[in-house]
Amino acid sequence: MSQRMTPRERVLAAIAHMQPDRVPFSWGFGPTREMTVALEQFLVGQGIDWQKLRYAVDDIRNVELRYLGAALPPRTDLWGIRRRAMQYHGGAYDEIDYYPLAGVEDVAALAAYPWPSADDYDYDSVRARILAGDPARRYATKFGGGNPFEIYCWMTGLEEALENVLVNPSLVRAALDYISGFFIARIERVLAQCGDLVDLLFYADDLGGQQGLLLSRTAFREVVMPCHQRMADVAHRLAPHAKIMHHSDGSVFDLLPDLLECGVDILEAVQTDAAKMEPERLKAAFGDRLGFHGGISVQSLLPYGDRAFVASECRRIVEILGEHGGYIAAPAHAIQYGTPPENVLAMLLAVLGEEDYQAALSGVRE
Repeated sequence: MSQRMTPRERVLAAIAHMQPDRVPFSWGFGPTREMTVALEQFLVGQGIDWQKLRYAVDDIRNVELRYLGAALPPRTDLWGIRRRAMQYHGGAYDEIDYYPLAGVEDVAALAAYPWPSADDYDYDSVRARILAGDPARRYATKFGGGNPFEIYCWMTGLEEALENVLVNPSLVRAALDYISGFFIARIERVLAQCGDLVDLLFYADDLGGQQGLLLSRTAFREVVMPCHQRMADVAHRLAPHAKIMHHSDGSVFDLLPDLLECGVDILEAVQTDAAKMEPERLKAAFGDRLGFHGGISVQSLLPYGDRAFVASECRRIVEILGEHGGYIAAPAHAIQYGTPPENVLAMLLAVLGEEDYQAALSGVRE
């Protein structure tokens, strides 16, 4: 038997476009809170601890910064965005209730806004915490670098943000400078402390809908891309070995050349239900230059397929996207409440293979 890779070796091989011992696996956004409860209840009857299983099979560990700033108002984040709980059958989700930049049309008004400070985080302990959690460096390490355009959309409302991209692009650029400046300051301070320990920088901005782009390529390049370029340049300068992973839902095939140009190494989400996002198309067009993380549909496959189809489709995706490396298997987004727990296990079995799957289960039985 060939020597098995550690989870980190497996991830590093895959993102270097080399063939690992098997495709790496990550939960990505993981299951929702309500789906987590459903998985816990389903697995406890089999003597399996869900939280231990979740941790055991994930080849990636996340770096989280501790917030040290002043207490925030109820249900309000550091950007001033307020949310309220919306109930649905089985649980609740947070919906934006107050958009702090809605109606702002003047660049000068942005200067007076109380933007958050990167100083409000604990950077001094981050290296020690990474090493304490993974002293043998067995797992790949990922740090969240920021989502500037998405935050701007949350601060104004999506419709207003997209309208401003067209009719008031200087306003959007100025807002993105403030938002990305915050993230760049955090990236610089994290990488100064532990750049040698970070393998993946996770950026996020949703740029696609189900059938196509949310904004044109021209608008992306002229208004949004510059802030991503700056964030990528800082990351590549301070941690040249690390790979940049960009999250976007939806149909973003037509933007992939631009994401590659501004330094993206890995596309995250890979919503295969969206237009032009078929695994075969993505691998053929960009597989030699771009890695992929995700691809396992939480929109149709996991909630609606039967267990046999889930397993066969996951194996098919692994074979296509994982050929010659370049793929980390993961759900395309959060696994939603109502998804059969059996399908989650079928996904794991298909991706991990029988030997690693059974070893993971035996290691987490209560």
